[in-house]
Amino acid sequence: RTIREDGSEYEAEEHPTMISLRTGKPVLNAVMGIYIPQENDYRWVDINTVPQYAPGENEPYQVFVTFTDITERKRAEEELKKQKDYLDKLNNAIPEAIFTVKLPERVIEYANQAVRNLFGYEPEDCIGQSTEIFFPTREGYVEFGRKLNEAIVSGQDTLRLEPSQRKKNGGLFLAETASTFFREDGQVFRCITIVRDITDRKQAEETLRESEERYRALVDLGGEVGEAVVMMQDTEQADAIQTFVSDEWPRITGYAREELLGRSFFDLVSPEGRPASLERHRRKMQGEIMPGLFEMSITRKDGTEVPIELTSAYTTYNGERANVAYIRDITERKRAEAREQQMQQELNLAGRLASIGELAAGVAHEINNPLTGIIGFSQILLRRSTDEKTSRDLERIHNEARRAARVVQNLLTFARRRQPVKEYADINEILTRTLELRTYELQASNIKVITTLAPGLPEVMVDFQQIQQVFLNIILNAEQAMTGANREGRLTIRTREMEDCIQISFADNGPGIQAEHLGKLFDPFFTTKGDEGGTGLGLSVCHGIILEHGGRIYAQSEPGEKTTFFVELPLSTKETDKS
Repeated sequence: RTIREDGSEYEAEEHPTMISLRTGKPVLNAVMGIYIPQENDYRWVDINTVPQYAPGENEPYQVFVTFTDITERKRAEEELKKQKDYLDKLNNAIPEAIFTVKLPERVIEYANQAVRNLFGYEPEDCIGQSTEIFFPTREGYVEFGRKLNEAIVSGQDTLRLEPSQRKKNGGLFLAETASTFFREDGQVFRCITIVRDITDRKQAEETLRESEERYRALVDLGGEVGEAVVMMQDTEQADAIQTFVSDEWPRITGYAREELLGRSFFDLVSPEGRPASLERHRRKMQGEIMPGLFEMSITRKDGTEVPIELTSAYTTYNGERANVAYIRDITERKRAEAREQQMQQELNLAGRLASIGELAAGVAHEINNPLTGIIGFSQILLRRSTDEKTSRDLERIHNEARRAARVVQNLLTFARRRQPVKEYADINEILTRTLELRTYELQASNIKVITTLAPGLPEVMVDFQQIQQVFLNIILNAEQAMTGANREGRLTIRTREMEDCIQISFADNGPGIQAEHLGKLFDPFFTTKGDEGGTGLGLSVCHGIILEHGGRIYAQSEPGEKTTFFVELPLSTKETDKS
């Protein structure tokens, strides 16, 4: 059995030997497949037939046949053909145009089917052509060749460029080309170039760039008035991913722009406010109408809290729905509101103190006379008494009357409101002398005093005795709080110069003050000491003294941890005081 290359079987008369006998002509290089039963396969041979003539005869009497086994070559050719077919199918499936170009001539050796769609040429029409047919100008073709040679000389394996290209019909487009070089003995002899049309992409990038420039102009304008602009988009991974931030937002948050982009906005929101603000965002994204302005707090990179005011609007960005937020740092406004509230509280307290002071003065004078009689007669009776039980009762009456007298004295002190007699004094010296009065008691109560007194503080105009009374009252309160807490006490006293005042702070590690009590500390007759003997007038008197000095007194506390009292006395100049 013999077959042709196309797989069909030879008929007897079509066999090369029969043709050679019939025609008297040789048959050269005929390829034939001969079936080998032992191998159950065909082996391919190259047959050459030469007719042999007897002397004087015109017809051959035999044929001389040579067989050359080309099975391995044939199989290699078939494998190569399969690979070529595979590569052709692969290349033709790719939407980009692919060329094999002979170098340095820059002649096209191969082109895939995508050349038809991209350039308008049939692939076979490109074979043997110079790549110059794809360039709109000679200069462009030469410039591309120059960059090609530079890449080859520098040893690059691939060169990427974005040249302008010309179609068969003369139309132009912007291309992205990637040329990969093949070397032999160190010389580049061929390259494969992939070409894609990037005109639409470039136009989209330009449109986006112009849009972003216009948007940045708007953003920068907002930034000039202290307003940050943040664009956010929801993803499957997280809500409100920041895709654009103005220059003001890094200033407010303390993060670099690169640290903000790609991060959820809600990562910055303070933990206690995060659930409410996230819920508000999701409801608004679902189309629910929400109030325009919204206040929340964010946590800066350094851990500090910043109050912000936010309003937002929805737009599209890169074809997706986006949320544009306009954010303002309202720290100064909140401080001003807090100062205004503090001033209002102080005005209210001053009004209450004045009214109570007038009442206290009248009550004190009315009570003082009978108390004097009770104290005097109880003392006389106590000296005369010989009965032990009666003496104990008289002593109790005497002690309680004296306690009542101290309350009356405090009332008179509270109501007196005399003008302070001021002179220049060193606050650090007043503190030092005040502490000397309590040194023994503090040590006996196992209380360690830590002082950090700023050197070189300017002198201030104060009534020495009154300011010492304020300091002594605060120290006594701290001492009692720490002693009652049954712990090793620590009282830290600091002074420092601020912009317009000297601040003195007294921090103790006592049990602290409940938040609901902080606003009542300076109210007359308010006390947290219960039955321990407090009259609730000490801090009220302190408040009145500091107010008359034009200063401030206030407290901060962490229940269970510590309490800090602050006294601020205004700075002044001798010229101002003389005037």
